[in-house]
Amino acid sequence: MLINRNIICQSSTEWGGNYIKASVEIMRVLSQQNKLLFVNSPNTLSEVLATLRGKKNIDIKKALGFKNRLEIINTVGDSKAYLLTPPIGLTINFLPPVLYKLGLRFNAWQVRRSVKSALRKLNMNHDLVHVVAYNPGMGLMNGRKYGEKSLVYHCYDDINSSDAWLRKHGIWLEKAFMPMIDGIIVTSKTLFKMKSPFCPNCFIVNNAANYDLFSLGFHQGVTGQQVIGYIGSVDDRIDYSVMEHLFINMPDARFVFVGRVLSQRGLAVLKKYPNVSVEGPKTPAELPAYLKTFSLGVIPFVNDTFTSCIYPMKINEYLASGLPVVSTDFGDMSDFREVVSIVETKEDFLQHVKDEIAADSPAKRQARQDIAKQNTWLNRAQEMSDDILKIEAMAAVKKESQLNL
Repeated sequence: MLINRNIICQSSTEWGGNYIKASVEIMRVLSQQNKLLFVNSPNTLSEVLATLRGKKNIDIKKALGFKNRLEIINTVGDSKAYLLTPPIGLTINFLPPVLYKLGLRFNAWQVRRSVKSALRKLNMNHDLVHVVAYNPGMGLMNGRKYGEKSLVYHCYDDINSSDAWLRKHGIWLEKAFMPMIDGIIVTSKTLFKMKSPFCPNCFIVNNAANYDLFSLGFHQGVTGQQVIGYIGSVDDRIDYSVMEHLFINMPDARFVFVGRVLSQRGLAVLKKYPNVSVEGPKTPAELPAYLKTFSLGVIPFVNDTFTSCIYPMKINEYLASGLPVVSTDFGDMSDFREVVSIVETKEDFLQHVKDEIAADSPAKRQARQDIAKQNTWLNRAQEMSDDILKIEAMAAVKKESQLNL
């Protein structure tokens, strides 16, 4: 386990927000025994303009430097970490590669100046672990710039089959970044197969759940109207043909979707049905109240290259609440086949939803919670810590062998 180390995490997201992020949850745990500087992904000029028009809500004063960019945040219990908001960056993703590289260099330079200043102020320049969380652009530009002992890439999605805006530059950025790193930590067996040929120091640390939070959604069974619940983004990962089959054939049930709406096409499908409600994004603390009303949780993902790399957080969140779960067979779900119904067709999905609700019991709900207790962020942080120590040991051996040549 990493203890008394300095850790910087350069993220592709922000620390807060209305959805749960694997890198944030693991760093939250690691902050208990280490000194953590978490670097938010910089806001861009387009986000500033969107905020001024009322379409986004970023802290403009902090991004512009009128408020302290470096703040202390609470993490777990009495533990704290440092959160850095970099200066506003240029909007560059739409640019062709040559101009994009120039813009990226400028944005990375601004981030690097802020990070170096924070590291000096916090006395974190020694024994430093640099974790780049799914942000190969910043990793490529700022990796090895802080005197770090180890450079680790935390990869939790397949960039090659991601959304078009991310693929546009993300594919070549990741390809260029990979040779720089000491090791990579991925979240699924499929990602391991994809990434390990490019980095031999590759380890799997699956996603998990905040058991203490999601177990608050536990109940012995909902009586009355059946409620089929989905927690997560309404996006193009969802197989809407499967869900429509349920909406039509279970007209007396209620279907509740809780999470960000990222697909207008998907939202249009859901809005067609009177027994469907779309609740929008909620903070993690608000989710147990919804889970308490659910009869069952669903994971109705399409089966494609992108979803095959996913280890869904929601599976352990449902199980921590004791809920029966029905999922499509979209990836490696071998760890859950004893407690989750995994099906291939919409007809089977419908039948298993009905069967799981009918056969549910307090004993089964407790058994599901027992599985979720094994898949906590504390356990995952311990796994990542051990893997980083292995990565550092292997990097040291490699460096010594090169010196002896």
